[in-house]
Amino acid sequence: MGRMLPHRGFADEPGSFAERFVLDRMDGFKKDMHICLTPSPLKTQSSPTHAYFPALAACCGTLEYLTAMYTGRGGSKGWRQVAIFAEKYLPQPDYNQDTIRVLMQAFRNSVAHQGIATGIWIDRNPQYLGRRITWRVLANSSRPAINIIQEEGIIKYDPPWHCKYSHRVHIHLKSLGFDIRNAAREYANDVSVSEELQKKFFKLMRQLYPN
Repeated sequence: MGRMLPHRGFADEPGSFAERFVLDRMDGFKKDMHICLTPSPLKTQSSPTHAYFPALAACCGTLEYLTAMYTGRGGSKGWRQVAIFAEKYLPQPDYNQDTIRVLMQAFRNSVAHQGIATGIWIDRNPQYLGRRITWRVLANSSRPAINIIQEEGIIKYDPPWHCKYSHRVHIHLKSLGFDIRNAAREYANDVSVSEELQKKFFKLMRQLYPN
């Protein structure tokens, strides 16, 4: 195997370096998603299962990473920043502000801190105050990738008491991963030619890889 060139071989071509950096990260993301969504046997049931929440964590983390490159800001991302990236690069209206807000607040945060989504997430946004959201995470490629559906019911078996819900979020991981990779390819194309985006990209690089 040949020696890896510094700057991915583009020492004097910032746009080409940024494009290659993003696309290489997507190769890693695609590999991670493939591993998570490969069916795995489970002793307690006849049908195979998948690593649903590691896959969802990979999706949320990658979306935040792309947002950081786009904005030039490291650290934790507020949902509004992610929504700005989504408005430009993800299919609309599938990834509108409400969808991104619920994805980041209800799922990203609980998966990051608990490893699994909260059983019931109560929406505190004034526009949707009191919306009680539960979830169904699937490995398939149905669309839209994230869909918030009004559906009233009671969770009876997992919690220590019955829990009412008013809405359910359906997340289809293959579609979500596909959309994120497409968004990254579009962003990679834009950053390869835009000096403004390159400045933001390298601002983040300096935070992640300080001299």
